Amino acid sequence: MTVALAVQVAAFGLSVLFALLRLPGALRGQNRGVFVSMVLIALTMGLSLGGIYTVVDGWLGGRNLANLVLRLSLYAVFVILGVKAAAAFGAGWARKLIIGPIGLAVLALAVGLTVYFFVLSDLPVTSVGLQAYEKQVTVQSYASLGRMYPGYVAACLCAPVLMAAANSRLRVLHRTGAGLLGAGLVLVVAFSFLQEVVYLGVFTALVPFTAVILVTVGLTVMWVSHLRQRRRPSQNLLAESYRNVS
Repeated sequence: MTVALAVQVAAFGLSVLFALLRLPGALRGQNRGVFVSMVLIALTMGLSLGGIYTVVDGWLGGRNLANLVLRLSLYAVFVILGVKAAAAFGAGWARKLIIGPIGLAVLALAVGLTVYFFVLSDLPVTSVGLQAYEKQVTVQSYASLGRMYPGYVAACLCAPVLMAAANSRLRVLHRTGAGLLGAGLVLVVAFSFLQEVVYLGVFTALVPFTAVILVTVGLTVMWVSHLRQRRRPSQNLLAESYRNVS
């Protein structure tokens, strides 16, 4: 097993684990949005693995519709987590950039063009990551869009999340979770830009999946911190504002 594949498998395993940990709370009606996002992360991570992708795409007709499902699921993840994180970290301006008029226009354009370029591409046989078709201009445009929208949302959130990580008034676990989440978001932004201008080689897989691991671990650390705070309330009420991503 290569390092890149090991990171992919780790990202998938952790996302499934953290989704399962959230399931009891979701069944009780607690923060179902984050649970849904965790399930969607697990779905996208699963579809990045050859064995799962091949089986699922076979069910969908063997014409790489599974890749379109992966892309659109990833967009949904960033919309949900973007809105939740913006509210939790008190970044109203970031929320507007994600689901305000500008944000919705960006999302509609990303979804519309993603579907458009997918339909224009000639994808007759299942190919994990569309690697067999990477020389098609439409596939290249499709792949670029798949990186740009997550990069846009991540860029909106980097500043407030990293500021929280540096805020000494917050609980250590909250700051740790925010730091991990922020690091993951920075990697998403960096990857969306660098992949367009340089050849990343093995880092093409390592960077995005490492980002997923950081984001999911960060969210889980903040969730654990929130659970501890509920059992033993802290006198630092500022930390309570992070319950929306906890």
